[in-house]
Amino acid sequence: MQKDGLALQSQVRTEHFQQTLFDRVRTKVNSEITIEVKSRDNFTGILLEIASDHICLDIGEKELAIPNWSIQAIKDLGNKSIPPTILQSKWNFQSLLRSNQMEQNQIAVHLESKKVISGKILGVYLDHFDLSCNNSVISFFNQNVAFISKDRDIND
Repeated sequence: MQKDGLALQSQVRTEHFQQTLFDRVRTKVNSEITIEVKSRDNFTGILLEIASDHICLDIGEKELAIPNWSIQAIKDLGNKSIPPTILQSKWNFQSLLRSNQMEQNQIAVHLESKKVISGKILGVYLDHFDLSCNNSVISFFNQNVAFISKDRDIND
């Protein structure tokens, strides 16, 4: 009997060890969640989606896409988890950028330096993207983006 208890404890520890933070966050879809972003304030909003490397929040009239490298902490997660769907495991930050490029959405790029630059995406590449802004084209390394915001799309 004691061996069964130890085996169960070991299995539970192993299962917890295999959970990713995003697996735990997935249980909060369509719920309010608070995310602490590096060098920024906390953002509280409705969790729209979790992709392979970013989270999308609905905050009032804005949608925020927060890449995993900018997330410092997430408040009040439970121990339950949901594995990603095939689409969630494939959809990444570059997919989000390409989608905004195809839809010609006006976005605001919030950099880690707290600088904000608005424009439309012209091209998405392996490690960077181009943004049209004030008759210039600015190229951003993905990892320098703290988050991206855009007006909420009422058709989504």
